[in-house]
Amino acid sequence: MTRDEAGAHVVDVPEPVPGPGEVLLRITAAGLCGTDVACAFRPQDRLTRPGTTTLGHEPAGVVAALGPEIDGWELGDRVIVNSIVSCGTCSLCTRGMSEICSRATIIGMHHDGAVAELMTAPVSNLVRLPASVPDPIGAILTDAVATPFHALFDRGGLRPGESVAIFGIGGLGQHALQLARAFGAGTVIAVDTRSEQLVHAKALGADHVFDAADPRLSDLVREANGGSGVDLAGVFVGSSPAIRAAFGTVAKGGRLVVVGLSESDVVLPPSGALARREVSLIGSGGFRMDELERLVDLVAAGRLDLSQSISHEFSLEDSASALDLLHAGSEAVRRVIVRPGGGR
Repeated sequence: MTRDEAGAHVVDVPEPVPGPGEVLLRITAAGLCGTDVACAFRPQDRLTRPGTTTLGHEPAGVVAALGPEIDGWELGDRVIVNSIVSCGTCSLCTRGMSEICSRATIIGMHHDGAVAELMTAPVSNLVRLPASVPDPIGAILTDAVATPFHALFDRGGLRPGESVAIFGIGGLGQHALQLARAFGAGTVIAVDTRSEQLVHAKALGADHVFDAADPRLSDLVREANGGSGVDLAGVFVGSSPAIRAAFGTVAKGGRLVVVGLSESDVVLPPSGALARREVSLIGSGGFRMDELERLVDLVAAGRLDLSQSISHEFSLEDSASALDLLHAGSEAVRRVIVRPGGGR
């Protein structure tokens, strides 16, 4: 499925050829999310390169061909792909912050992506997928799970026993909730405007769920955690009001991590509230290879159950309908997968 100035379409394109340091993958599963919707329906955001781009930044597949000078990989190897292509040499990469590499490009935005039968990928971005991990689960690890993992633990510094509030129980937020619970967080609170997502959050292990539209939200969250607020609030929805609401739930000395993308200005309380309460406001985007590898190990070991994460699957031929579903927001969606063919 490609995106051009006229929108998203399923079309025939030439078969890609792997170059030096690349492999050709036969795609078995590709996740779709709100970023793909933005690429397809909001070209003014300039998320993709000019012209035609094949969408899909959550790939799982099988190695179908090797480019020149490739060692350590064989035809038939099952893999997932980190779609953040970092340079490895800039000051950020050498400081261990490859997720915000100065020269980073993104598969599915700046390079042709995974909503296709075939795609090329750098071998440096491949992670082996064990036999025990199904292709669709592997695919969503590459963003829907790895992004909140990075946000909670690397950026947010969540420690066992700390309380956490998750704002936005969508594709990212549901996994943030599961990760917080799996890694020993204390009180886990879910906040959303959609009742069906709050029901889902409760099923995933949230201790308390609250409607984001409730005017007493800040008080309710504080009361649920002994009156002091939470140690960490994570905003996984692109909403400026959600960021302000989340700020009101954070305890003194706590942290607020923002992941959701919005084009609107963020309005916070007066700076004195930040200073006197020593609240940290933190941005988080992307993840690193080592984090993706850890998540694969956790799923393979049975430590992280993602069997309820995927709500919709589509064929490649119907992938435009998958985007329409996400864009319309007319029904409850957890994670959407496109299956070009084959795989487990």
